[in-house]
Amino acid sequence: MTGPMRTGIFCFFFCLLPGPAPAQTAIDSTLRMVDSLYTAGSYSLAELEARRMLENDLLSDSLRVAFEQWVAFSLVAQGKTALAKEHFLSILRRTPSHELDPILTSPKILAVFNDARATYLAARTQGIDSSPVKGSVPPEGITFRTIVFPGWEQWYHGRTPIGPILAGAGIATLGSAVTFAFLRSSARQEYLAATTPEDIEAKYDTYNRYSKAESYCFAAFAVVYLLSEIEVFTHNSAVTISPELGTPAASGSNLKVKFSFP
Repeated sequence: MTGPMRTGIFCFFFCLLPGPAPAQTAIDSTLRMVDSLYTAGSYSLAELEARRMLENDLLSDSLRVAFEQWVAFSLVAQGKTALAKEHFLSILRRTPSHELDPILTSPKILAVFNDARATYLAARTQGIDSSPVKGSVPPEGITFRTIVFPGWEQWYHGRTPIGPILAGAGIATLGSAVTFAFLRSSARQEYLAATTPEDIEAKYDTYNRYSKAESYCFAAFAVVYLLSEIEVFTHNSAVTISPELGTPAASGSNLKVKFSFP
């Protein structure tokens, strides 16, 4: 076998050698980014990035616990202790021996974690599932808020910043559309009351501008509404729609419709 041929074969097999897993590298990079965002005080962004990673079904248990913990930390920093407690409970159900460093962890976070651990231990002692904590978190599934106003459903379930962003965009676009509708109606009356050709043309231009602005704002609101609906249904791979307003439906007392998405 000639030298160039041996070199070519060596290069071919060298290229087949496994390199660093890109998926693991991306996960580690995201974990460092969440740490940096939290340290910089961007708690809502840190929570959002950690929640996105929790949607990855391929995460190992240790990484899932790490991202759950960052979500809990971020929620405590935002004053949402009840929601943070739920994530600490999720960690304890997965890893009952999980502990926080009492020196490196803030007393406020430790207080919420200890409360969650007490709830978990009490539930385990009684032999019941401690996953739902009554009055602390909204019920699972999709509520009527989804179809009432964009962003309300996400905000209700504590999903920030997507909930406030969609709700704010909905208020801004709908409010602008209603404002331009009133202005357009007033401009139309002035246009119809005009008598001279110059005045008619000027009034019509004003009326036309308000009319176009109203249409654009209503179209923008429709886009925000559609994006909110898509986000809600894609966020849940399997969701339950209950007609009950804010309380889980009792067995056999309410109709539930399940939608499953691949």
